Amino acid sequence: MDIWIPLAIVLALLSGWLIGRLSARGRSQSALTESLNCSEHYIQGLNYLLANKSDKAIELFVDLIKVDKETMETHLALGNLFRSKGEVDKAIKIHQNLVARPNLDQNQRVMALNELAEDYLKAGLLDRAENLYRELVQINRKNTTALYRLLEIYSLEKSWTEARDVAQALYDLEESGSRLVLTHCCCEMADQSLKEGNARAARDLLEQALQIDRHCIRALLLLIDVNLRNDNLAQARKLFFRLVKSSPQFLDLYLPAARDILLQRGSLGEYQEFLIAQYDNKPASSVALELLESYRKADQQDQLQAFLLRALDQAPTIELVEFALHHVQSRPPSSQKVWPDLKAMFDKLNQRRVSFVCSVCGYGSQAMHWNCPSCNNWSSIKPVT
Repeated sequence: MDIWIPLAIVLALLSGWLIGRLSARGRSQSALTESLNCSEHYIQGLNYLLANKSDKAIELFVDLIKVDKETMETHLALGNLFRSKGEVDKAIKIHQNLVARPNLDQNQRVMALNELAEDYLKAGLLDRAENLYRELVQINRKNTTALYRLLEIYSLEKSWTEARDVAQALYDLEESGSRLVLTHCCCEMADQSLKEGNARAARDLLEQALQIDRHCIRALLLLIDVNLRNDNLAQARKLFFRLVKSSPQFLDLYLPAARDILLQRGSLGEYQEFLIAQYDNKPASSVALELLESYRKADQQDQLQAFLLRALDQAPTIELVEFALHHVQSRPPSSQKVWPDLKAMFDKLNQRRVSFVCSVCGYGSQAMHWNCPSCNNWSSIKPVT
């Protein structure tokens, strides 16, 4: 361990403390003697640090310095120093000692609890950190720092009921971004309810989310699923077209619902007309491929050929070229000789393809994530256009 940085900080902090003790106005002889005795222990503590015996040094300094308004910051600084250096066990020991002191006022206790909770969080002791942050919220229900930490812990543990309650508290305090988090917590709970077969609970949670944000894409998608499971096609269609109108940039996410509502429960013609209209509005490879696949399955070769040429001319992509190669492969026998090499090349390109990118940190993914795995922001990932 590099001891020079902690040594310098401890020297500065404790020297200032001792000087303050020695030069205080009206200092009695007994107090002066006590300070001199403390200085001997202080030198002994520095010797421990120089000998790389930081555990013994911590014990000595903690016993040496009485916790009061003058020395509270010294304890906190020493603990924070060890935490920043990755020696969390030592930071915990210092901050636990602070919390255990009976002479702390409420503000001091809050400071000590917060630092100890940070230690536990960094050490991965989530249960202990959670208990302390809950205590901090009980002391002050407007402690947004503790609330955000609780939200972080519950999200890591996927405890969405508790996360929703904390997000609601932040929303009630009108914290920025809390509305978005609250809607996603409701959606996570609804998704879990659907997996458990409880569609009614899922519907209630999704309606709560939409009351908070009527344009919540995820809630609308899940609510469409709930209505389809209950064979409520009319309501599913209504929600689907509302979604397409309000957020057309997420059409990739809507295609499975379009397939279910317009194709499987509607007609091929209606489905193809919808796809053509969407492609005319904004050419997208996913829409083009969906339409080409419907032409292929229906053996509509003329429509397929015409639209494929249009798509390749208007917005060529790797996926469209690959589809074209598949199509060519099924025709002239000569193309079969080069197909394996072409297919291998496009497989490699596809593996590197990024379909979704986080607008905050730039994280790229082939799959949609409502919560960015890199920066943990909600709804920051958008389709690549």
